[in-house]
This record gives sequence, C-alpha cells and structure tokens, in this order.
Amino acid sequence: MMSNKQTFEEMMEELESIVKKLDNEAVSLEDALDLYQKGMKLSASCDETLKNAEKKVNQLMKDNDGEEAENTDE
Repeated sequence: MMSNKQTFEEMMEELESIVKKLDNEAVSLEDALDLYQKGMKLSASCDETLKNAEKKVNQLMKDNDGEEAENTDE
C-alpha cells in the first residue's frame, strides 16, 4: 500500500505556495479560508516532523555518548 505522506520539504513548498496565493492572488473568502485551513494543517505537520527529528537526534546523541563511554578499548 502506497503512502501519500509528504516529505518535510514537500510540505514546506506547499505551505510557501499557499502563502504566496494568499498574498498575491485575488482569492474568494471561501478559497482563502480553505487555503488557510490547509496551511495550518501543513504547519502543524511540519512542526511535528521537526519535533520528531529533534527527539531522534537527542536520542542518537545520548546513545553515542553511552557507546563512547563503554568502548574505551578501541
């Protein structure tokens, strides 16, 4: 089963295009609300992705510190 999950970069690009549309184009109120709502969801997804990445990095750093302390005979 294929996932339709976007990469972080794809989400950021889509978010940028939404912001540009809202800034530069004459959009109806209904379209503007749809774009805003979609933008907020993308923003939340990007935020979650960044937080998960930060957790992974912190965990890797902790694991690495632990390994260095144990592997002193290398």
